[in-house]
Amino acid sequence: MAYAFPTSQRELLIAARGGATQAEFAKRLGVDRSCLSRYETEQLGAPTSVLNYCLKAVAELHLGVENGSGVQLALAHVRRAADTLEQAAKNEAQRFATKRVRPASRS
Repeated sequence: MAYAFPTSQRELLIAARGGATQAEFAKRLGVDRSCLSRYETEQLGAPTSVLNYCLKAVAELHLGVENGSGVQLALAHVRRAADTLEQAAKNEAQRFATKRVRPASRS
């Protein structure tokens, strides 16, 4: 039977966690177990660093990825794209926060 690739944050995290408990996996990720639980239930968006870790773990576990393979290269592009999107979102938020709205002038 073919492996069904994760198509959501929840599926990715659970696939990467494997048989580890939430507490064990949260420790590996450097996050609180309660945060991991919220990531897995999709109540909270996981940071790019967590998603990148999970992408790599799933690739290594299910695809037998070795350095330099086509899949590894594709994952690197995905990580770069995610990092770029995250930076663009931060820049947009900063731009919006610093944009000052001036009252309409009276004639």
